[in-house]
Amino acid sequence: MKKGYIALISVLIIQAVILAIIIGIFLRSNTEIKLALGEQLSGKSRALAEACAEYALQQLKNDSNYSGNESIIIDGSDSCDILPIETSGSDKIVKTQSAVSGYTRKIKINVIQINPEMFTSYWNEVPNF
Repeated sequence: MKKGYIALISVLIIQAVILAIIIGIFLRSNTEIKLALGEQLSGKSRALAEACAEYALQQLKNDSNYSGNESIIIDGSDSCDILPIETSGSDKIVKTQSAVSGYTRKIKINVIQINPEMFTSYWNEVPNF
């Protein structure tokens, strides 16, 4: 009779260990999926902010009085914002941002020359403006 109880307890312990391993694998996989999705959404947000920056620079090239302060719709549902263009001496400061599912990316560009060729002194992603 004792051998039966020992076998039963052993089976239950083995099952508990296997269940703990399966739960651990599931939780780790779930976390990795969330991290991968976060990276994808953050990358999409950055790409949109960069697209807005390119658009703003092209508008500035076409019209040196371009003031920014607009939202751009990309691919029908995605958007990015061009903040008002700032002037610092002869430089123009372009700021763009995009938010995708809570992931916000911001780009700041200092344009030191517009024509005949456009030159920038920096083009950086920044945490805040």
